[in-house]
Amino acid sequence: MNNKNKINFINKEHEDFYKEKMKILQQYGKTDVYYRSIVYTLGICPTTRENFEQIFDIQNREININSLQGSYQTETSEKVTRMAFSLWNRCMYDSEQDIEDEKISRGYNICEIFSCSYAPYFYESIKIRYPEYTNEINNYDIQQLEKINEYYTNDKSEDADNLLAENDSIFIEEDER
Repeated sequence: MNNKNKINFINKEHEDFYKEKMKILQQYGKTDVYYRSIVYTLGICPTTRENFEQIFDIQNREININSLQGSYQTETSEKVTRMAFSLWNRCMYDSEQDIEDEKISRGYNICEIFSCSYAPYFYESIKIRYPEYTNEINNYDIQQLEKINEYYTNDKSEDADNLLAENDSIFIEEDER
């Protein structure tokens, strides 16, 4: 695995959990970005790792939205669960009743989810779920972006626009260049 595809884990338990669940997923032929991101995310926190089967049903491909009400949930594990649900199917509810009432939870707000020590690993979850949008920018691209920013800062927007037009590949996958 090259560095571009390297996954950062919070600890060995997280990595072991991920690998164990990925073996199970391979048996079912379910290893797409949805499965990989939900397993990775729910593996971040010990509470969600220990209660994985109550939160997500691999065989039926279902999240258990009512698991957010589980007695085992902590404020932090709720954030992990919401992040996983959001990546799975853009969930915004905390219970089946909330879905019926169309009551969107504030807990899915990015400032709510990311306000904990797991934030760097949530970004890893996003990279797993959306690899096509989270490519690393190489040094050349950074230099070009800094130059564009400098042009805009110095009221030279026409120069910045020209440089952007010349370098429209800055955000294209390296393999596509």
